[in-house]
Amino acid sequence: MRVLLDEIDTGLSPSNIADALANAAALAERAGRMVVDVHVDGVHWGEEDFGSPALVQRSASEVRLTTACPKELLRETFLHAAEAVLNADEQQRAAAKLLQEDRAKDAYPALLEALNTWSQVQAAIAQGLSLNIVTRDRALAAGIKIDDALRSLEERLQTLKLAMSRQDHVAVSDCLLYEFPMTTRLFATMLAECANLSTQRG
Repeated sequence: MRVLLDEIDTGLSPSNIADALANAAALAERAGRMVVDVHVDGVHWGEEDFGSPALVQRSASEVRLTTACPKELLRETFLHAAEAVLNADEQQRAAAKLLQEDRAKDAYPALLEALNTWSQVQAAIAQGLSLNIVTRDRALAAGIKIDDALRSLEERLQTLKLAMSRQDHVAVSDCLLYEFPMTTRLFATMLAECANLSTQRG
């Protein structure tokens, strides 16, 4: 079984895919990098593949892994999240205007998509913080208030979901147009600052 790390043959001789992944990940970590993409015999592997005991215990002809610098990866994660937040804001404003025109059936798909984006952003932040490159304490020392942004978002989401559950379209529209934008700006700024902090020494 050939095991390639960033197109370079590692010379490893694992007995199965699980060993190949573990040993290659250890090599990457020693080099200050982390595995971000895996192909087994030309097929891209995802979470389900890694979680299948039957698959990882198999052998293969070739395991190809791609790595990235954790700091750069984290920076990109935060920047993409910031962009996603701004896109969600546009969707929310569009949904609010449709609600004002009594077009709830057209508004809610865009609104639900925006809410899904916020969930993905929250997950990305949690995953990013788990790398321990940008910690809450380090961010706070730099004047970046991650928890304040998360708390503001949770308050807005609760207000919005309550209004949606009551089918109060006026309240939904008001929340989207007058309350959420401040949270969006706070969040986008926080994410951009975290992106900058992720590549700084500390």
